Amino acid sequence: MAETITNLDWQPNNEGQDLPQPLPITRKDQINHVKLYEIQASPPCVMVRALLAYGDIKYESVMVNMMSKKELKWSTYRKIPILVINGMQINDSYIIYKELCSIVFGRTLSETEAQQIHDITYGMLLAFQSEFFGSPVVRKKFVRLSFAGNCCFACLFHPCIRMYVGRAPNRIHAAHPELQSFDFYGKRFRSEFRGTYHCGVEPGPVDIMVWALTELGKHMDLGPGIDRWIAACDLTEWYQAINGLMQSKQSLWWEQ
Repeated sequence: MAETITNLDWQPNNEGQDLPQPLPITRKDQINHVKLYEIQASPPCVMVRALLAYGDIKYESVMVNMMSKKELKWSTYRKIPILVINGMQINDSYIIYKELCSIVFGRTLSETEAQQIHDITYGMLLAFQSEFFGSPVVRKKFVRLSFAGNCCFACLFHPCIRMYVGRAPNRIHAAHPELQSFDFYGKRFRSEFRGTYHCGVEPGPVDIMVWALTELGKHMDLGPGIDRWIAACDLTEWYQAINGLMQSKQSLWWEQ
């Protein structure tokens, strides 16, 4: 079924660009309906889901077929995630995350926070994908989660998708030769702490992003590697605090 963009005056953003007009939603009680077009195991999608869960924002998830993308035929923008909130389309995980943060945290993000979200998106996130998506175990589970509910399609394209995902580390490093290690970004994240969490006594936007990566890693059967990273970056107390909080929220997973 095609998406209905009910606000006809609304213009969605292009990839890497801010919204062409301010989102006319500043509070959670102004939200009527949220729909997230996504792939379950996609790291950017997991980050968006984690923020929605933290903010206790209910949403409808639409799983996008990686090959046909038939669920996105209504959109000229064909990448995931896509967020439709109150009938208004927002593209690009970085822009989606920034816009949702203003609603979830009830304030305008500072320039520093916006830059930190950018740095996690184009630094730590890419390092995570580069280091962990080379694992055959991860590739196998990624494909299974991505095609959950579509067994015939998964069987047909499983080898191709596993091969494509397995090449992700080389593609990432070719496009981002300046990329540092996952440990590097974790230690930098820790060095910026101003309390229990990154921004003080309560979790902030960046805390949710980083927790989402640890949650994805553990869900993808990478527990020992994630635990080593947490310890190496001196994030044990932080992880125990934020994981305890997030476990009381809506689960990020529906296909185990």
